[in-house]
Amino acid sequence: MAVAVCAGARCQRLISISAIPGGNPVALADPERWATKYVRCQKCGKFFCDRCLKKLGGVFARLLGRRKCSACGGSLSQP
Repeated sequence: MAVAVCAGARCQRLISISAIPGGNPVALADPERWATKYVRCQKCGKFFCDRCLKKLGGVFARLLGRRKCSACGGSLSQP
């Protein structure tokens, strides 16, 4: 199981990068500590969990679907 750490401000969630169909059972059982939904910055490679993704960008960015990485300003995409 590959693991990444969320790069969001003050976020300590781990990100399960799993090839297991349906997701990693350990991560699914503990959603406060683990994220199974995430995005990755195309420029710097940092990962952001689903909760931190909602915080990035503000109202207009959310409406337009153009969220940017808080570290480098790169585009975020789902792996």
